[in-house]
Order: sequence, then C-alpha cells, then structure tokens
Amino acid sequence: MVPTTPAISIHVAVGLTVLFTIIYIAPFYFSPTLRSNSVANRNTPSVIEARIRAVIWSCVASVVITVSVLYFKGHATPTEVFHLLGMCPVNLLDTAKSFLLVVILFAGPLFERAIIEGDWRTWGGAAIKATVYNDLIGWRNLVVGPVSEELVFRSLAISLFVLAQATAQRITFTSPLIFGVAHVHHLHETINSSRRPGASYLSTALTPSVILPGLLRSIFQFLYTSLFGFIAAFIYLRTSSLVACILAHSFCNWMGLPRFWGRVGEELGEEMLDQNAGDSMTDILQAGANDQRLSIAWTVAYYVVLFTGAIAFWKLRWSLTHSDLALVKF
Repeated sequence: MVPTTPAISIHVAVGLTVLFTIIYIAPFYFSPTLRSNSVANRNTPSVIEARIRAVIWSCVASVVITVSVLYFKGHATPTEVFHLLGMCPVNLLDTAKSFLLVVILFAGPLFERAIIEGDWRTWGGAAIKATVYNDLIGWRNLVVGPVSEELVFRSLAISLFVLAQATAQRITFTSPLIFGVAHVHHLHETINSSRRPGASYLSTALTPSVILPGLLRSIFQFLYTSLFGFIAAFIYLRTSSLVACILAHSFCNWMGLPRFWGRVGEELGEEMLDQNAGDSMTDILQAGANDQRLSIAWTVAYYVVLFTGAIAFWKLRWSLTHSDLALVKF
C-alpha cells in the first residue's frame, strides 16, 4: 500500500538532486588537475583521467545519500531500493524495446551514416575497440558519461521524486531540466580555455568572439540535453531500467546531433556537442569541400526517413515502453 503522506517533500527531492549535481560538477573547478585552461582542456588525457576518478567518487557519495534516504526515510526494503534505482530486476525485453524506440527516433542519422556514408562497413569489434577502449574521449563519451549521468540524474534523482510521490508528468518534465542545467557549466570551461596568458577571466568573458559562441553553445546544449532527459525520464519511469537509459544515452552520444538542415554529404560546420573535438575546423570544412556532391535524391530520402522516424517514435512511445516493472502510472 502506498503511504498517504510522502516520505520526503518535492522540495527535498529537488534539493538533493541539485546537491548531486554540485557534487558531480564542483570537483572540475576546485581541483587544479581537473580544470580546463589555455594549456589543458577537457579533452586532454590527464584531465579526462582525473575527472573520471572524481566522477566515480561523486557517484559513490550520491548513491550512499540516496540509499540512506530511501531506506531510513522511505522505509524501503532492499528489493524495493534496487527496483527504485532501476538495477533489479532487469527485463531484457523491456530494455531492448526501449532501445529500439530510441533507434527509431534516430532513423534519419542512422540512414545517413550507415547507407549514404557507407560507415556500416567499419562497424564491428575492431571499431568499438578503437573508439572506446583505445580512446579516452570515446571512453568518456560512450561509457563513463552515460553510466554516471544516468545513475545520478535518472536512477538517483527519479527514485527520490518517486519517494516524494510526485506525478509522472512532474518527474518527466522537472528532473531533466536539472540535467540540462548541469551542462551549462561548459560555458565556464569555454571562457577559461580561451584565456590568453596574462588575460583576466572577466576580460575574456566580455570578449564577443568568446562569450557569444559560448552562450549559444550553452543554450543549445541545455535544450538538447533537456530534450534527451525528457525521453530518458519517460523510459525510466515506464520500465524501471537503468540499463535502457544508459544504452540510449550512449547511443545518442555516438550518433551526435541529427541533421536538421543542409544536404547530406556536406559538413554543417562546427559540432556544437563537441563530437569532433579532435579535428580542427579547417580539416572539417576542407573535408566537406573535397567531397563530391551527392544527388539531391539522397537528401530528400534522408529527411523522409528522419521525419518518418520521429512520427513512428511518437506513435510507438507507449507500446515500446510498456512494462510490468513501471515505477509510476501515467
């Protein structure tokens, strides 16, 4: 029986989620080995390794806090705690269906990458090894980032909102906003890494060529990550599967932002989500200029597949996320 009085208030759930965000991000700025600067940025191997260690400890701290609240305030049994955290039981069919839903949403980008660009030929164990195990940036973007962020912003945060007896709609549209705001800190990193020797932080922040692109990128990241957060929160509440959310997050990071304009086979310019951080802008633009232009039919086909996938995602969102393990009812 669900208790009539929530074990914690909505404000406590929000406050703890904000605390987890601070615990997750703060070490990036308090420790000199974790900070971005004009010499070492977030993609420098030593910075990545230090941040991964910090993220692990921050996740441990947040898990201890959440489990304590669920157990002592919510009087949840160990089985109920694991269920709220999306760790056990795991229904592989539910996970597969949820992942398929996300793949359908990215049907257009998959069509462009696999068919138009012919990348499917390189997909396999060797590519995974080169992209993930032999590449720290890939390891961060495809493994550590998805696992840690889904643990903190889905598993831990949503379990607290459920304990506070928040409605499904409120959880779906509240917790992802905190997840989106958590990515705005990249604006500070942009400013700090753009500082020239001897220049102050304030003067760099007031430089239009630094602050304007940084603000646009941060706003864009907030919108994009919040949108993904809505999808992930919906999947989590409907399936209680942390694994499904991690797979969806990793897949989205691998795919990058879908193309919403321009012709296929042509580069759009700077990747706002830092997917091509290892390539210089000159290299990216030159590669696009040297490629032979594809027939407009490919572009038409891409946008047809893109919008068909979006429509199919919307129509199948309930059926592909139906599960007997759902945390709440919509």
